[in-house]
Amino acid sequence: MRSTRVWFIVAAAFAFASVVMGTVVCATESGAACPNWPGCYPDQFAPRAQLNPMIEFLHRVIAALTGPVVLIAAILARKVADPRPRWLAWIGLAGTISAGVFGMLIVRIGIPWWLGVVDLASALIATVALIVAALLMRPGAAWTPGRTARLAWAAVGTLAVMHLSALAVAGDNAFTRCISWPLGVFETDHWPALQWLRIVLALVASVLIVLLVADGVRTPRLRLPALASGVLLVLELMLVPVLLGGYDDLVLVTAYAVTAAALFGSVSLLAGRASVRLDVPVGAADASALTVA
Repeated sequence: MRSTRVWFIVAAAFAFASVVMGTVVCATESGAACPNWPGCYPDQFAPRAQLNPMIEFLHRVIAALTGPVVLIAAILARKVADPRPRWLAWIGLAGTISAGVFGMLIVRIGIPWWLGVVDLASALIATVALIVAALLMRPGAAWTPGRTARLAWAAVGTLAVMHLSALAVAGDNAFTRCISWPLGVFETDHWPALQWLRIVLALVASVLIVLLVADGVRTPRLRLPALASGVLLVLELMLVPVLLGGYDDLVLVTAYAVTAAALFGSVSLLAGRASVRLDVPVGAADASALTVA
């Protein structure tokens, strides 16, 4: 049980790292630095000693390793009494494979923005599913979401819609088309009305995260992800006036996108921890699992 749970934790970490590296690739515009697939160039597999090709190739390596790690976790979970981690592992594997296929298509032939939404949604779903599965692998764990969990899942959903809609709204070369928060409505944006909606979603997400931090810091098992979410939210909001002031160099742009991805991950972890009680007797948890099955 313990070794299986370790595999689930590793799988969730790889899925999250793949999302973060995809964000870095987008923010640094490194996607075209390796024009071939799976190798970087037609005549050379490894990237040249340059920043952008190395970023893109590192993302590919992490994404390629994520699939086998998730598959091993799913296979090991076959003997777990609770069926929910098993289902979530296969959902995570499906999301990982989907994101990998779309990533390959982006390099080879390019894809329209709506398929890019499917690509990112697959990666986000895989990450959340594996985080929750790893939490459910603890002995005595039971799915018992309360008020804080409902707030957290509302925040996760709001953030997901905000990030996914950026692919349709943000300008073709805008770094806010990556996983990041909207900075405003610009002439290069598509569908300004939808961009205003994204700004509203950002405000709603901010309020929800503040409420989550206020709730979470009072509970020991929620304190760490709650504090991390609060710090990341403050950092993201502090970067907004800096970027709007014209200080949009590569480091700040990348920090803005990576902070947004990390915030999604921390809120997802907070939602999972708030939904899974870890102090339930093992027998009661097994009975709950059998009832669900």
